[in-house]
Amino acid sequence: MRQGRLIATGAMLLFCLFALWQSLLLPLTDRLGPGPGFFPFWLSLIGSLLAIALLVTTWREPTEPQIETPRILPHGPGGRRWLAIVGLIAAVTIAMEVVGFRLAMLVFNAALVAALGERRWWLIALFAVLGSFGVYYVFTTWLDVILPTGKLGF
Repeated sequence: MRQGRLIATGAMLLFCLFALWQSLLLPLTDRLGPGPGFFPFWLSLIGSLLAIALLVTTWREPTEPQIETPRILPHGPGGRRWLAIVGLIAAVTIAMEVVGFRLAMLVFNAALVAALGERRWWLIALFAVLGSFGVYYVFTTWLDVILPTGKLGF
């Protein structure tokens, strides 16, 4: 388990350092205040520092003897849920261009909550509607972000 954390944290550190390097190619300020490189710079710098701290603490942990080979991917019911969620993400990515954000996310949110184990239909419906039509309204009306409407107009 320790070796896996070291590898994952090292990969995260490399990603943050790459993002830091790329953010330095953008101006940090402009005439109105923070520029396009401001947030990526600080986020990647903080991420790099946290990754280094996690690497150091993980490196200092004593190695425990391995009795059995740990599984990386979940198995059993957790594995089926994990596979269902990954499949749902792939399907919603494809469907969003055809049916639009609202309908694709409505089905995705309902299926996601059901895949995570929720069985109360009213809670699934509430989460699905708020997570699709509510998010669409907030992003398009308040934040002026264009979300895909799809060929069906939703």
